[in-house]
Amino acid sequence: MSHGGRDRLVLVLLCSAQLCNVISLSSVNIALPDIARDLGFSEPARAWIVSAYALAFGGSLLVAGRAADLFGRRRILVAGCSVFAAATLLDALATTPGMLIAARTVQGVGAATMVPAALGLLTSHFVSPAERSRAVAAFGAAGAVGFAAGLVLGGAVTEAVGWRWVFALTIPLVLAVIVGVLALVTPDSPGSRARGRIDVAGASIATVGLVALGFGLNRAATAGFGAPESWMALGASVVLLGVLAAVEARVRDPLIPLGVWGLPDLTATLAIAFCVYAAWLGMTFFVALTLQEALGYEPTEAAVALLPLAAGAHLGSTAAGRLLPRCGPRVLLVGGTALFATGLAITATIDAGSSYWPRILIAVLASSLGLSVTFVTCNVLALAHAPPEDESLVGGLFATVAQGVAGGVGVAVAAAVAALRTEAGAMGAALVPGYQAAFWTATGLAVAGLLLAAGPFGPRRRHACPAGPCRHARPPGRCGRIPSQQRRGDRGSGR
Repeated sequence: MSHGGRDRLVLVLLCSAQLCNVISLSSVNIALPDIARDLGFSEPARAWIVSAYALAFGGSLLVAGRAADLFGRRRILVAGCSVFAAATLLDALATTPGMLIAARTVQGVGAATMVPAALGLLTSHFVSPAERSRAVAAFGAAGAVGFAAGLVLGGAVTEAVGWRWVFALTIPLVLAVIVGVLALVTPDSPGSRARGRIDVAGASIATVGLVALGFGLNRAATAGFGAPESWMALGASVVLLGVLAAVEARVRDPLIPLGVWGLPDLTATLAIAFCVYAAWLGMTFFVALTLQEALGYEPTEAAVALLPLAAGAHLGSTAAGRLLPRCGPRVLLVGGTALFATGLAITATIDAGSSYWPRILIAVLASSLGLSVTFVTCNVLALAHAPPEDESLVGGLFATVAQGVAGGVGVAVAAAVAALRTEAGAMGAALVPGYQAAFWTATGLAVAGLLLAAGPFGPRRRHACPAGPCRHARPPGRCGRIPSQQRRGDRGSGR
């Protein structure tokens, strides 16, 4: 096999890990009514089918990313894929709501283990700036396309053979990833791994704090923010995340080294990605319900109606990868978030009398195009200045904020707002006011992302570094690191 052909196969394999993750997250959206009916979920509780996965994913990403940097990305990727495949099989075999939620939680942990490891392998394999940009863009595109494709496939499969096969969709793919990675990806050398150990205390506090946050928001969606379990869980999450910051400042090997936060533009990029992804997941959760429960679409009809999501995501991701070197990230971030917010605003005007053409089609296309452009750009920008030994960690941090936390928050907040505008026992057209309120909430989040993209990014702190120009957030003269671009060039020349 030629070197170029091997590289392409490696890229496909690593992007497939992300594809499995997002298909599993999104494909259940259209199947929700069937799952809830067959297993006996209440209407508010069915949000946990999505949120359990998203919260387990978000709560595990940081420690999984750090483990990949410390113990070997190839090893951690194979382990994560194995857990993911086993949990996905349990999803398909679930017979009670509790069994399904438990399996979805384990599946989210497996996905959190494989995604940052795959991203770290990708950035260490493709070392030249041009290769890295295209590879990271492809990884982001796999997420955007997979999310849209999952919605479409979920509807078609649910009606054709039943919702259990929706979960089984990714099992052959993830098994192929395991076999391909073992055959084509070289194991990490000990010298390429980060030094240190897992910050067990920080990882535990972060996981519990993030899960408490998601639980509080989901309880607020069903029982209201005034319910004791809602505000107690939200309060506990704030306390735990505050304790995490204090612990991380004192331990020798913190889960998130403080210097990571000084990487250029990382904080602003995370904030934009959080707003956009929270809006996206809230929107996709309710657009599938709107089509089926308010407009009377069958699952297959809803799947066909949402097919432009996949087309828009593919076009937007491809365009972002090609335009990023020419236009720069600011233009794409502003343009993408503006288009995304416009699509969401149109979605918020859908009512029981809306026809598919032109309103629903334009809303679906505009939102998917804008989302994919924004998300790919954020993904590339977040990793642009990451030191090689921290690439899986930074990738895990990005996924934690943008997909894990934002995903759970997006669904929970949208569901809470919809519940406030929906009367008990409402059906059909009576559900529209609640769904519209959820879409307007998502639009507000997208507008917040647009304002962040249009505003000034954080200052780039520089200091004297013995190895030359450096952007590491360290006191003057104490860095001692080789600049990341120089390291990549050295590694690239020896590959």
